[in-house]
Amino acid sequence: MKEDEANSKTVAGSPPLIELRGIEKVYGDGGTARVQALQALDLAIRRGEFAAIVGPSGSGKSTLLHILGCLDRPTAGTYLLAGQDTSRLSDRELSAVRNRRIGFVFQAFQLLSDSTALENVMLPLLYRGVPAVPARQRAKEALAAVALEERLGHRPGQLSGGEQQRVAVARALVKRPDILLADEPTGNLDSANGEAILKLIEEAHRREVTVVLITHDPQVAARAGRVLRMKDGRLEKKC
Repeated sequence: MKEDEANSKTVAGSPPLIELRGIEKVYGDGGTARVQALQALDLAIRRGEFAAIVGPSGSGKSTLLHILGCLDRPTAGTYLLAGQDTSRLSDRELSAVRNRRIGFVFQAFQLLSDSTALENVMLPLLYRGVPAVPARQRAKEALAAVALEERLGHRPGQLSGGEQQRVAVARALVKRPDILLADEPTGNLDSANGEAILKLIEEAHRREVTVVLITHDPQVAARAGRVLRMKDGRLEKKC
């Protein structure tokens, strides 16, 4: 059996890692200020999948990703993460889930400007309580894996956009997360740097990290094993 076929069967036969049931998200108290960002949304993503979410601006893609990443809570509905109902978790418990299970890569990098590349990558490990010496070693290994071993002491302002995004990928993966959430990770990059970031994400997926990626670019979406199309806060089409 080919490796890709074996992986496909593993994904297909596994229970959902992510399961959304009737998710709604409303912003505002009512009247003209009320915005329904997500509407009656159901979604299941199995462990080991690589899914891309596409759709026009304002379709609810980023809102959905924030809920998947436990950065925001839905107004209604149920979000099960590895079978656990996240609505029953306190803010502190959700923070622990994010730190333990989820890695994030954002379009704007979201690096600490006054910290070096090494310090940025160490930070989630230190939050988790990993001692400084092993945290430093793991961060060095993560930066070497994205070909930045010569940039450990550089701050974000001293790095190119592609290098900053590689630091962000290293920071996301140093935690060894179950899930990698990427919000337009190539949006601020030229084609060469964008390709390098996509290859890093694909390498993570081959190591059985579940990947959910938001993009406006159909060529980027085509790299995923499954594409979810959003419009007006709903999943319009699955393939």
